[in-house]
Amino acid sequence: MTGFPLTCLYLLTVALRIPRIKERWVAPLMRGPEWFFDVAVPPDFLEGPGAAILRNYRWRLFIPWAIEGLTLAVLWLTGHNSEVSIIVMISVITLFTRFNYYAARIATENRTRLFERPEASQPASNIVLSLEPRTLSAYTDWPVEAGIILALSAAAIWSVFLPATHDPAIERRLLSMMVIDVYAQAGLLLIKYGIIRSGGAAPVEHVEQYLAWRESLRRFTTGFCDLARLLFSLKPLLVISVIVGGSTLLAAQIGIFIVSMAAIGLGWRRRLAYLKVARRTRPAKFPLLPAALAARGPVGFWPSLPVLLLKTANGYALNLASTQVGIAGLYSAGFAGLWMWLIR
Repeated sequence: MTGFPLTCLYLLTVALRIPRIKERWVAPLMRGPEWFFDVAVPPDFLEGPGAAILRNYRWRLFIPWAIEGLTLAVLWLTGHNSEVSIIVMISVITLFTRFNYYAARIATENRTRLFERPEASQPASNIVLSLEPRTLSAYTDWPVEAGIILALSAAAIWSVFLPATHDPAIERRLLSMMVIDVYAQAGLLLIKYGIIRSGGAAPVEHVEQYLAWRESLRRFTTGFCDLARLLFSLKPLLVISVIVGGSTLLAAQIGIFIVSMAAIGLGWRRRLAYLKVARRTRPAKFPLLPAALAARGPVGFWPSLPVLLLKTANGYALNLASTQVGIAGLYSAGFAGLWMWLIR
């Protein structure tokens, strides 16, 4: 993929990022003039110090774009503007964009708390815990699951009857790709299960509204995992179509493009539904646990606490003693062992 198709691919990824930039541009003001992100502020906050804080936050959103522009120029001038280089750059910049947003948000909220309304700075005095049982089947989108199974099954059957797979090297590469794809599917299912089983407290005031927001966030996040699994399951079909070539490749590219656009559209629709709920939900502040008061840095080791992320005075800290971290470690070790076995 070179020249015009590669340029179209890059421009498509840029176009898909524009709605997210627009969303993050207005994110601090999502709940009206009395809130700046999750911080309750005076009504005239934006007429005073809030204007400078908002400008600083917004220009930080474009740091990844500046880095991307410089990287693209370097790749072009050095002649390394290949398909692999562009895809790697897009993937890294996409991840960096998300981290940059969270870093900018945390820094902005910390500056805004200096102007927080006194009555809103106190944590909730009474909280409740949701005891409603949640199962994986209740959050399963069966049409998406059917699409994943159909895509992987079609790729497996196609690879068996593909004449080119009589080449041992090609056959082994296809097998490795299928195994890694299935393993990745299992990893995304583990993430989805963890999201479903995650608990959380809610303030007594506006408890129904707050729990509705948490459920909306849970549905949106698990739905995103499902769509990611669906798109990931299409990769073996695309690779096999590349081996076949000709009109088969063109048909596969068109089909996968249509499915991808439909998945992206569905994901964006679900995100808009979640944001609609988030806008009318009043943020809540909870009292910090004793371990959180003494927490320093972004990581910690608290065996007595079951949580993955511990709310601290300065944000969140990753609990390395949590069960989720242990499972993630075992999964990563399994992936490393699988990779070594496949490339031997």
